[in-house]
Amino acid sequence: IINERYKDKAVTIDTVVDIFKEADINSERITQCLFNQLVTVIEEKDSWVKVKTVDGSIGWLRSKFIDRDCTSVKQELYSERIVITGKKKTVYTNYGGGATLKDVSMGTEFFVKSKKKNYYEVVIPGNLTGWVESKNTILIGAASPIPKTSADDFATTVEKFKETQYLLGGTGAWQGVDGSGVVYISAKINGVDLPRNASEQFDFIIDRPEDLENLRKGDLLFFSPNEELEDISDVGVYIGDDCFIYANKSKGRIDIDSTKSDYYIKRIKGIRRIF
Repeated sequence: IINERYKDKAVTIDTVVDIFKEADINSERITQCLFNQLVTVIEEKDSWVKVKTVDGSIGWLRSKFIDRDCTSVKQELYSERIVITGKKKTVYTNYGGGATLKDVSMGTEFFVKSKKKNYYEVVIPGNLTGWVESKNTILIGAASPIPKTSADDFATTVEKFKETQYLLGGTGAWQGVDGSGVVYISAKINGVDLPRNASEQFDFIIDRPEDLENLRKGDLLFFSPNEELEDISDVGVYIGDDCFIYANKSKGRIDIDSTKSDYYIKRIKGIRRIF
């Protein structure tokens, strides 16, 4: 029964795996899967596979970045899992260290095989296990949702992305990320599941404060590319003291700016609150 459940599934085997709009590396990157993430296989074409990802995106990845053996993500086989909450985490070959099996990114999840002091032995693709230090991880039940935290915790997570390189469609906390990626990953590890892109996030969130006067820490600011305010081009997160974090595309990094900035005030399409 378990195997039947995973017959159209595969697991991603690189730290971050690009998902493209078309089966072509020059097409738009719509998102990235993290290491050890389950994808649903829709179609195969040459060295490409069309998949549906956990964030709901549908696109193409290179078939060399997935493994059809889903043992590492079959939650029925395990009682606990961990979620990585630090920007970067090393999976080691041995308890207490050893060689690096993989450096992974914030939001990556592993099922736990055993525990030893301050290390977890985790199951990874390729019928392997590795060891992860417990610092900057959350331990939860295999099928449990991530516990919902607070606006303060969410804002603190978002601030970890400061200075990260800007990458359209990126979800890697240290390799490259876009504004909606920061929001998606930060919300996820603080117990709130959001859609992946900014316009979907804008439509999805129910709590909608009216004006900037009532901004609270952790609120999401959605921006339009111009003052006509028709479309949504990006999202930032208010972190208090008239400051918000967002993807500064011209500087090519995640940056901080002021909510008092005339340029941004004229482009705010709306505010959303998730905590």
